[in-house]
Amino acid sequence: MKPFIISSLIFTGLLIGLFTPVLAQGDDLPVRDQKKVVITSKILNEKRSLWIYTPVNYETSGEKYPVLYLLDPDQNFAYVTELERFLSDRYRIPQLIIVGIVNNDRVKDFTPIHSLIFEGKIDSNLRSTGGGKAFLSFVKTELIPYINKNYRTQPYRILSGHSLGGLFAMYCKEAEPDLFQSEIVISPAIYGGNMEILGRFSAFLKAHPKLQGNLSVSLGDEPGGKLAVDSLVNQLKSFAPKSLKWQYNSFLKEDHFSVGYKSMYEGLRFIYTDWFINPQDTSVVRSYQDIKTHFQKLSAQFGYDIQPGEDFMNECGYRQLNLGHVDRGIEIFAQNVKNHPNSSNAYDSLGEAYYIKGNHKVSLAYYKKSVLLNPGNKSGKEMIRKIMAKL
Repeated sequence: MKPFIISSLIFTGLLIGLFTPVLAQGDDLPVRDQKKVVITSKILNEKRSLWIYTPVNYETSGEKYPVLYLLDPDQNFAYVTELERFLSDRYRIPQLIIVGIVNNDRVKDFTPIHSLIFEGKIDSNLRSTGGGKAFLSFVKTELIPYINKNYRTQPYRILSGHSLGGLFAMYCKEAEPDLFQSEIVISPAIYGGNMEILGRFSAFLKAHPKLQGNLSVSLGDEPGGKLAVDSLVNQLKSFAPKSLKWQYNSFLKEDHFSVGYKSMYEGLRFIYTDWFINPQDTSVVRSYQDIKTHFQKLSAQFGYDIQPGEDFMNECGYRQLNLGHVDRGIEIFAQNVKNHPNSSNAYDSLGEAYYIKGNHKVSLAYYKKSVLLNPGNKSGKEMIRKIMAKL
């Protein structure tokens, strides 16, 4: 095969067929934005801090993203945002906006029922319990509308809660079953008077025979929490409708404090079980039509229009070029330009494919567009000089 230059790309350093390209901006670190925002809640009569993470190239992509709402971010924001990057970079999940809801009083916010009884004894640390209803109202009528107004969001939301946060997530599913499309419930602390939620969960499931979404429940090696979680799981086994997809993971090598990482990883993989398609597998990705069919199925499953990501399409296109299927590569690159009209890299790749095909005039036009969008594209400028010398 005639060798070609893959511009505006770096390589994994692994030999897969020939090379597997991944998007980069020179040698710069990928652009990720994490910021703190403070909003005033009229419902809670207090200020609430939010930690908001937006994925790579959010500011320039123009795309919309699903949102993961994360309770107790002081404990898990760092590793959850890294999991988002790790999994989305490998096409296992979509890129996500992550909203960490910082606590003022988690005992109050996460408990829907006031109860001082914990493990059969009165616990004075629980004196502020019972604010779950107000907190849910804040999330529904103030927080989510704020995020939807100020960020580009898709109509798909995930709620993740650990310990008392897991209790709140279960309460939220019962009280507002359509507010979140998926929940990740990690070692839920279902205790005392709040056992009432567990006691009425089977009736809730029976009353909602068309309940949708995904529910991931997990527990570490926690004898004190096992009875409640076993009850929850048995109710799901007996009464959950087929339209509700759920799983239970028991991580016996983890305790209440270490179980979060594995639970979040498995929860995200469960929600997005069908997301992955391997751009290197030419028995699966033979042409753009295979990509289109896959993402049409995902769109139907998740309830909104889902387009393949720029990096994924770029890798698929270069895989076809590596195999000598230039026209198939051009078809994929052309669709990538259509989906991402502001991407210098997408135009650069299409220009390269036409150069390989021998259509230098068309190649030149796409390289010029790439450089116009990114004047720092040195390899694109070099290709323009090379092509003009031939014309």
